[in-house]
Amino acid sequence: MKKIRPLLLTLSVILITGFSYLQAQVPDSHFDYMDIFDLQMVANPEISPDGNTIIYQRHQFDVMTDRRMVNLWTIGFNGEDHRPLTSGKSGYGNVTWSPSGDRIAYTSSEEGSNQIFVRWMDTGVSASLTNLTESPGNLRWSPDGSQILFSKFVPASSSQRIADLPSPPDGAQWEKSAQVIDDVVYRRDGGGYVEKGHNHIFVISANGGSPRQLTQGDYDHGSASWAPDGKHIIFTSDRSGNADLDPNNEQIYEMNIETGAMTQITDKRGPHRSPKISPDGKLIAYTGYKDEFVGYQLTDLYIMNRDGSDIRKISDDVEQDISSINWAADSKSIFFGYTKEGDSKVGNIKLNGDHTTVVESLSGATIGRPYSGGSYSVANNGRIAYSVGSPTKPAELGVAHFPTRMAPQVLTNLNEQFLKSNKLGKVEEFWVNSSVDDFKVQGWIITPPDFDPNKKYPMILEIHGGPYSSYGPQFTPELQLMASRGYVVVYTNPRGSTSYGPEFASYINLNYPSEDYNDLMDATDHVIDQGYIDEDNLFITGGSGGGVLTAWSIGMTDRFAAAVVAKPVINWYSFALTADGAAFYSKYWFSKRPWEDPEQYLERSPISLVGNVTTPTMLLTGEQDYRTPMSETEQYYAALKIQDIDAVMVRIQGSGHGIAGKPSNLIRKVGYIVGWFDRYKN
Repeated sequence: MKKIRPLLLTLSVILITGFSYLQAQVPDSHFDYMDIFDLQMVANPEISPDGNTIIYQRHQFDVMTDRRMVNLWTIGFNGEDHRPLTSGKSGYGNVTWSPSGDRIAYTSSEEGSNQIFVRWMDTGVSASLTNLTESPGNLRWSPDGSQILFSKFVPASSSQRIADLPSPPDGAQWEKSAQVIDDVVYRRDGGGYVEKGHNHIFVISANGGSPRQLTQGDYDHGSASWAPDGKHIIFTSDRSGNADLDPNNEQIYEMNIETGAMTQITDKRGPHRSPKISPDGKLIAYTGYKDEFVGYQLTDLYIMNRDGSDIRKISDDVEQDISSINWAADSKSIFFGYTKEGDSKVGNIKLNGDHTTVVESLSGATIGRPYSGGSYSVANNGRIAYSVGSPTKPAELGVAHFPTRMAPQVLTNLNEQFLKSNKLGKVEEFWVNSSVDDFKVQGWIITPPDFDPNKKYPMILEIHGGPYSSYGPQFTPELQLMASRGYVVVYTNPRGSTSYGPEFASYINLNYPSEDYNDLMDATDHVIDQGYIDEDNLFITGGSGGGVLTAWSIGMTDRFAAAVVAKPVINWYSFALTADGAAFYSKYWFSKRPWEDPEQYLERSPISLVGNVTTPTMLLTGEQDYRTPMSETEQYYAALKIQDIDAVMVRIQGSGHGIAGKPSNLIRKVGYIVGWFDRYKN
């Protein structure tokens, strides 16, 4: 099927202050910018308690509103009776089945603001239960289906009064009032400046009525779930009064929801996360670790008696981070999520620590970079629903069964026509031996559509952020768009990446950047050795932690013809005092505060190498980025300009750290990157 493209996007004029560049026309058969709006992806499948029915989120993108649309679809475990439950642009999420499977609860903004709804599955009738002014989340049915637990933000009743100021006269036009800030965390990326208040836990009748607030005080509360008796809940909170300055110390509490009596179950240093009571009511499982105040520690799985006694770690033989835990119905094992060598999986672990892989190749619903991810749910009978994908196929709905080890099946094919009409780049995995030590580094190569190994191609090295995260064999529209424009795109997991064991990830604790740079260069050399790379046309880019490593790399080598440093940290001293997690970064990523040891911060800062840079460099950051604030970009831009290095600064409007949150901004990001590189091709 021939695709019709608007002329403007076919010829892709990239306009940046100081230059304009006309990118080469992309063949009609190749994946192109506007094709993003044709993608559909599965996310967050929820399987019914009896395992017969699955409800999943279908994600797609609206070209007119520049938004992600999320609707709910249902399908039988056998693949039959596939149909929509909702339609429109309101957005639906937080789906959870009632214990009997006769209803679901979910959140939606279909009546204006985000509220809790219940749908009766036999009739298809839905009704809103709430009229809240803040969005609810973390919905959980009580064991008897009569109540729903949820959490939401509760604004503080008043703010600090400092000055007694006059009011403007009637009709006067004064400037708006000053913003008075006295909190440690006063802004968050993606949320803007923080309103005073805290997250609390509520309960509401499943038939509607007024919700009742269960938790009180100037503390945040989260991860709430029911005990099997329906009279108690457990949750996490840091009620020390010092959570802002001493993060990462959540404890587990139990509450009687009728009397309000609350018991602290754990008392050692946190974090204690995602507690779940076993179906028989005897044990609590949770994730965490013994905090050593470093950037990365392996997240383990623990169990303990209901009263907090006999804590034991059961994941000693799992060398990957544990997440998304769910008890099996018989209370004898726990399902969990983990990522190994970039591949996201679901495992099952017995209480004695014996574990096995249940399903692999989980995939998320991103249109950005190829980060590992995905989600799953488990029915009482061991049937599993999960989001599954591949490097060349967006997330679909998969099913499996444990312990029978039924062969996994993919039930949906939402992108069948899309994949027939869009030619994608092929993705090849590779491993390279480190030139530094005994580590091996994993990576992937995306070759352009219609690739000819006898020709020479320009290459883009694209570096992930985190830095404690991982790329994987995921579908990535962002990097596929680069490949469709004639570039070989290389992405890797250098040391510091998760999913390769604690030694590999923790190597960069108090040591970042360091030999992760060598890993990136080893991967570059490996791809060059394949014989189809034009060594005069090597380019480098990365975002967040990848922006750090991009700026570091061009301070170490001049081998790249041009660079795009996206949403970087340039100066660790200034970052540690301006980022939205200031109290965390100086405590966990460094051994001292900035003013106590400025050299420690400077020696790992890309700004320390800026005097070596000769590479033409673009800086690209979201205007409302509070994770790696715009001031970091501005410092590096000024330093390059002072040295008369060809540099340009691109400020993405309407964006925080997650530039791919809006399809148009993802298009802009790729367009500017490729436009800059096209300019410097030899």
